[in-house]
Amino acid sequence: MDAAKMNQAIRIAKLYYELHYNQLEIAAREGISKSSVSRILKNAMDMGIIEVRIKDSVLVNGNLENELIARFPIKRAIIVPDLVGNSQILMQDVCAALAEDLPRYIKNDSVIGVTWGHALAVLAQQLPKIKRSGVSVIQLTGGFSRAIFESGALDVLKRFVDSVGGTGYQIPAPAMVAESSIVEALKDPQIHEILEMAEVCQTAIYSVGNLERPSIVYEMGLIDENDYKDFSRRGAVGDCCSHFIKQNGELFDKKIDARVVGASLETIKKIPNKLVVAVGKEKEKIITAALQGGLVDSLYIDEPTAELIVRHN
Repeated sequence: MDAAKMNQAIRIAKLYYELHYNQLEIAAREGISKSSVSRILKNAMDMGIIEVRIKDSVLVNGNLENELIARFPIKRAIIVPDLVGNSQILMQDVCAALAEDLPRYIKNDSVIGVTWGHALAVLAQQLPKIKRSGVSVIQLTGGFSRAIFESGALDVLKRFVDSVGGTGYQIPAPAMVAESSIVEALKDPQIHEILEMAEVCQTAIYSVGNLERPSIVYEMGLIDENDYKDFSRRGAVGDCCSHFIKQNGELFDKKIDARVVGASLETIKKIPNKLVVAVGKEKEKIITAALQGGLVDSLYIDEPTAELIVRHN
């Protein structure tokens, strides 16, 4: 699209969305047909010139939120309704609720910790600009893949850094390695510094992963088919920041957990603001486990899954 057509598209978009002209009025003003106006608006949206955001944060299910807070040791529950029956839209809506709240948790000269995965990737695309100074953004766990799979960990980190105008610190390693001895070998000064920063982290943003296939930990080669069968047989329900946990929220296996490259589960539990975004009924067990294990302070969740958790607890 050349400059003249781009300017026309932006002009028409502003007339329609900001000045509330109807399409006939715009057509007369531009000297084109109404169908041309409609086509230009559609093309502008397809190109990302126009972004439509529906603000649904005013929708609150207070009773259900209170039920979750009464049943589990959490401070807040933000429940987003499933309005259109589309899983991707629902993920975007839940992440948008967290993105809108995020500025309240970010202070000057603070440390925030993030992980990676589908939910964090969706959230990262919706982050607002937060005017703060001296903010450090750390990875809570390594994000390198052991297979030919892109975790998106670095992109998530960069987007959070851009959001707060801070400094990013990447753990240059996989989330999990084959042997615990490798973890110590990997802990160079950079990783040691990040793990020390995790001890004073004020806010952590992450999701949880259920023990199912396909999953990002499987695609990244962190665990294989035999691991899945073994973990499931012995009571694991999923992972939180790459730490596999049981239904009661406790560590599944200390020897396996020693293979994780990142902040320990106990360190994560001590972070005062743990913001967890979780969407989908298939994650009921791992969300419940994280709630019972003290791994959540503020839960951002979809209404159908929240209802299922309350019904079963």
